[in-house]
Amino acid sequence: MARTCTVCTLPARDRVDSELAGGESPAAIARRHRLSEDALRRHKSNHLSPALAKVAVERFGTDSARQAFDSVVDRVESLVGRLESLLTLAEEKGALTGGSNVAREIRQSLELIARLRGELDERPTFTTVNVLTTPEFAQAVAAILGATERYPDARIAIADALDAIDALPEGDPSS
Repeated sequence: MARTCTVCTLPARDRVDSELAGGESPAAIARRHRLSEDALRRHKSNHLSPALAKVAVERFGTDSARQAFDSVVDRVESLVGRLESLLTLAEEKGALTGGSNVAREIRQSLELIARLRGELDERPTFTTVNVLTTPEFAQAVAAILGATERYPDARIAIADALDAIDALPEGDPSS
């Protein structure tokens, strides 16, 4: 089971994120919020948007980056509130197109907030599938070996080639 990030579950998570983005030392933040420095470092590397931290420091300098982060998130959250009022109005008026457009803006704004807070993991994921262990592959090997039963030299050559790449299923009669 995956371990829950203690910083992500804090009520003051936005404040901690802004302090980290602003370049404050993990030790000072840990003392202030009664957290471990290790938890802060893990949170910063796994959940805090690196783009946010870089932009905040470049644009506002280390001292003002925290206030800039708070300001941006607050402004986008305020915008979402206003957009939700517009969506309600569009629904009351039956304006489907306008409501759809406002709903799309709300979704994009919420996505932006999640990105700023580092709540979206946009790293690509990779899944490795070992086809050599699938029942379908074992059936294909059995079919090939069965089809070459009348050709012992070909059957042995195929079995040797499959064995060389560890693709011969266990217990398969190769001769």
